[in-house]
Amino acid sequence: MHIAEMRGGYESGALETLPSFTPRGGSARGAWPPRPADHSDRGRHAAHNRPVLLYVVGGGFIMPPSRKQKTMVQRLAEAIDCEIMLVAHRLAPEHPFPAAPTDFAGRYRGLIEDGHCPDDIFFAADTAGASIVLGALQLLQQDRKPLPAGMVLFSPWCDLSLSGWSYITRSMSSQSPFRMETAAFCARLYLRDEPVTSPLASPVFADQTGWPPMLIHTSENDLHFDDAIRMAENGQRQGCEVRINYWDSPRHHLERLSSEAAAQSFGEVNAFINRHWRPGHA
Repeated sequence: MHIAEMRGGYESGALETLPSFTPRGGSARGAWPPRPADHSDRGRHAAHNRPVLLYVVGGGFIMPPSRKQKTMVQRLAEAIDCEIMLVAHRLAPEHPFPAAPTDFAGRYRGLIEDGHCPDDIFFAADTAGASIVLGALQLLQQDRKPLPAGMVLFSPWCDLSLSGWSYITRSMSSQSPFRMETAAFCARLYLRDEPVTSPLASPVFADQTGWPPMLIHTSENDLHFDDAIRMAENGQRQGCEVRINYWDSPRHHLERLSSEAAAQSFGEVNAFINRHWRPGHA
């Protein structure tokens, strides 16, 4: 009942973030089921000759997208002139790990089966969505599937063990309503009996060898700041091309709000996609 109440407030816009154990967001309909692939997309994308972003919004693994998140994704689409598909996934606790990364990997496989070229596809996510996307990437890699052209992560949550020092320091000093106990609560609902250091759930423990190029954006004051730094450092050691940009912003996932920093972030995303998109490459 508590989670249903939280989802209702979140989806309606009555609450815009996950404060510490304060009811907030989504519908009482339980799981948010993935949409089947729309085969009409195939011709539309080809006609526009634009890259495709498969995007997962964060919500602590338990929330559907809020109005503000959907608006942010629309602003991103306009800034980078890409087709963005907002990928649905089943929600915890009704559908715990690995349901979400499995759903995302399935959506990507569907695009490939429909004729999309992996070099035309980018993965993108914010906050908890980063864990889902990177978990899906590992599933695809294990199955020896072709990987996308690149990945974009905003304020990525990639360590469900909460071992980074920023979880403590930002909980005490940040203006963000997110706190370490909130993250622990969401991680518990999502993981159940899965170890917190499982690479599929906590990508900071993953081997990034063979991963496509990655762009990471975060804030120095963000709760997940250490996750972003560790993902960048691990990638550099393991041969994954990683670029990380960070701002001195008090906001968690600063792209959620229209601002000069958000516009700069989107501009960097546009440059990253233009650098790594190879249209028509087989």
